[in-house]
Amino acid sequence: MLPTLPQYTRGNACGDSVFGLTPITSTTSARSRAQTHTRFLVFASTIAACVGSPLATLYAADVVPANQTAVMVPIAPAISSSLRIQPSSIDELARLTNDYRQHVNVLADPFMEGRAPGTKGNRVSADYLEFHFKRFGLIPAFPVGDAPRTSYRQEFEAPPSSRPGDSVVKDREILTATGPKGEVSLIAGKDFEATGGSASATFTGPVSFVGYSIVNGDDDYSTYPEGTADDVLKDSIAMLFRFEPMNDQGKSAWATERWSNKAALDPKVRAAVSRGAKAIIIVNPPGAQDDRSKQLDGWAITSRQKDVPIVIMSAEGADALVRGLAGSDAAPGETIMAMRQRADAKGGIETLAGSVTLDVALKRVPLMTDNVGAILAGKGTLANEIVVIGAHYDHVGYGFFGSRDGNAGRGKIHPGADDNASGTAGLLIAAQQLANWYKDLPDDANARSILFVGFCAEESGLNGSQFYVKHPIQPLETHQAMINLDMIGRLREGKVEVYGVGTGVGLAEWLKPYFDASTLTVAPKISGLGPSDHASFVSAKIPVLFVHTGLHAEYHRVVDTADTINSEGGVQVSDFAARIAWGLATRPDKLQFTSANGRASARDSGAKDSGNEQVPNALAQEGAPAEPNADLSAPVAGQSMSRVGVRFGISPGDYTGTEPGVLVGEVQEGLPAAKAGLKSGDRMIKWNDKDLTDVESWMPLLAEHKPGDKVSIIYVRDGKEVTAIAELVARSTSPRE
Repeated sequence: MLPTLPQYTRGNACGDSVFGLTPITSTTSARSRAQTHTRFLVFASTIAACVGSPLATLYAADVVPANQTAVMVPIAPAISSSLRIQPSSIDELARLTNDYRQHVNVLADPFMEGRAPGTKGNRVSADYLEFHFKRFGLIPAFPVGDAPRTSYRQEFEAPPSSRPGDSVVKDREILTATGPKGEVSLIAGKDFEATGGSASATFTGPVSFVGYSIVNGDDDYSTYPEGTADDVLKDSIAMLFRFEPMNDQGKSAWATERWSNKAALDPKVRAAVSRGAKAIIIVNPPGAQDDRSKQLDGWAITSRQKDVPIVIMSAEGADALVRGLAGSDAAPGETIMAMRQRADAKGGIETLAGSVTLDVALKRVPLMTDNVGAILAGKGTLANEIVVIGAHYDHVGYGFFGSRDGNAGRGKIHPGADDNASGTAGLLIAAQQLANWYKDLPDDANARSILFVGFCAEESGLNGSQFYVKHPIQPLETHQAMINLDMIGRLREGKVEVYGVGTGVGLAEWLKPYFDASTLTVAPKISGLGPSDHASFVSAKIPVLFVHTGLHAEYHRVVDTADTINSEGGVQVSDFAARIAWGLATRPDKLQFTSANGRASARDSGAKDSGNEQVPNALAQEGAPAEPNADLSAPVAGQSMSRVGVRFGISPGDYTGTEPGVLVGEVQEGLPAAKAGLKSGDRMIKWNDKDLTDVESWMPLLAEHKPGDKVSIIYVRDGKEVTAIAELVARSTSPRE
């Protein structure tokens, strides 16, 4: 028979206010049960808390007609409610969704200017985080001088910005050419401009035209062939073209798609300076099929060679310079196009008549920003240990670096709704929840302190998290774990990736109840490496968890806007992460670190071995290629694109690995995948007869190839296997500018 249950009353801590339903007890008549046809669940974890039992069983009571017997059926074992494994109630998640949506809308608003360091929006975003940390009753995390926990800000210097005026102020730009007919002054901002990597210096000297300034090109091409003197450009100004030798259509003579890696600008500049050049004039070559050849984008051109003045010049400005040096009546057929055609055909150096004076004065301004952090104070014997929950609040601003929209995105606001307003909103939701939960801790409870931190300058190289790891608020040995929320706003089919489950001894097994209880479909990965802030912590031998809902076509583009965010899903992920953080904060023992790639514990954990060993590169660096990267829109967690020298031409549509193979997302026109007939929605299952289990299994195979290799691909479309052959091309490169 149905066992007798306590008679609950409204307002009782163990009553219907806990269960969210009107209880039926053994005193309820069978006829009444039959009439109401009530079905209810009794969560034994809650009962356990009420009656003092540490463990109980989850039961379902199905009401049956009066002539049948009601039976309590055990469903599954439950854990004590103190672990907070079960997701929050539907009503609570709905309330939090309103807050989450507001956070995303604010952070991704155009007023925030894409939140890049150097923008006012970046500062306002930091203020927004601090405001809410204070609102939740959290205390400052960072010291001021010798006074601990005094400020919510941890200031540091970010890498220089490529946006005009952020990091470099141009005080003076003068260029004059002296020829047989006197001086010709070129106009700054119209004919030329100083580059962001220029030195402040003045130099007058002859001009040496060095073509493309390529040391070793294809087909034995060289500006500086064997036998050229090491100081051939001594005390001269080197005038060189951007890009590389072209055909008659203005396209690369060496690459099938855009430019080869020989077009990289920094090595060309260094080649000239190492041979004695005292100044550099970079010329936009006429007729080049590249939008940058029509722009004076000196702000975007940086170089490791910062000890000589460097300017960029338009083709029209270069024509005026050549005419001024030669005299208007001399060499009437000499034009910058004629010079380009000579450089296209062969390398070499030409000395021009006359002299040029370059006078450049730049003032470099440190680009200061900060991490924003707050502490939820712990209790008892664990209070001096820390669990970190982090999310980077910066993005790529106006697209002067890191934009997948290429040149078309420069100067346009990139809202960064998913990357990473979504994770920052999740950070605030988790802070709000945990602050409320900590209020209910008994006085004799033991719980670690929780550090909530919004990292900055992640997009330019994980700078904020690296700075924190070098300047922690207390020894790193006291840090229990770090949870990173990056791009959690595009939950699709309930799928979420959790990287790093192998970075702590027994961590994967400990996490399993959270994964099983969640309404999410969790794809665990053992590696803690990856191109986001958790990499800084795992490198410091701290266990990490990276929570992520996957990449998409809008990643690092101007269309990553707030209306694309799944706010309900974002709250589910935030709640999921907050509960894991609670568990990490309240578990009695400290996690022991295994390894960054998690392999030390893979055999025992049962987690999927992703095979990740590559140290991650930053998601974006100053001078990222102007064109979108069609292969793997961002590096896969734990993988680096630096080893891959070819392009296939897709962006994967799913990184969870829940279905075998590589789902094709975007397909780039004109590249091998499109030419082989692949379409969005296809799923590649074999690559040269090797099985593809997920994106991570594909990366090492892609890295083995060189341009021109032909690969056999088997993919599934509409349930049928299709075989295609694709010829890989070189990865497009552009000057590091």
